[in-house]
Amino acid sequence: MTGDRDASPNQTDTGVSRHASPESSREHVRFDGGSGPGRDRHRILRELRGELARHPAVRFIEGEPPDEYRELRATLDPSWFGRPAETASLRVTWIPDPSPSPEASDRVNDAWMRTPIRAYYTLHYSEPDGLDCGFHCEPNHHVDGLLHYQARADTDDTYTYEKISFGARSLSGLIWEMMDALADRLDDS
Repeated sequence: MTGDRDASPNQTDTGVSRHASPESSREHVRFDGGSGPGRDRHRILRELRGELARHPAVRFIEGEPPDEYRELRATLDPSWFGRPAETASLRVTWIPDPSPSPEASDRVNDAWMRTPIRAYYTLHYSEPDGLDCGFHCEPNHHVDGLLHYQARADTDDTYTYEKISFGARSLSGLIWEMMDALADRLDDS
């Protein structure tokens, strides 16, 4: 063998190093098909877009920007949730496998206890005439831990915050669990 090179015992050693140059390391494709956090986010949001497109309340959904999603935006039929509004919107964000910042270090014990999916994400619903609510898994100084529900009845109101938990272990399971929980919350409002 030739040290730590990637050649298998059946390959001929040509003496050419298989280590990437600094320029090509930026384009390195990882085993999961992604080449960095932006590509992972795009791939995950594309998968979530497909799941949400199947939900009966979703009229239209798109990823923004089109070439490398940073978020999903959907137009919803609020009557599906029993809401009187004519239209509603949904915004979904995703940051794969983040590390809590040092200022959130006091929350690390709780950080991932209420959801098995290690990501920062939001699923946020809003109506043009007021109601604004959603599920957020991200640092917020208003709540302990990362995962919470926040809501306000009107854009002039302050948000109320509540700790929540999700048990889904897959992306598709999580998006459906959140949409079910949103339906329950909207039905109660």
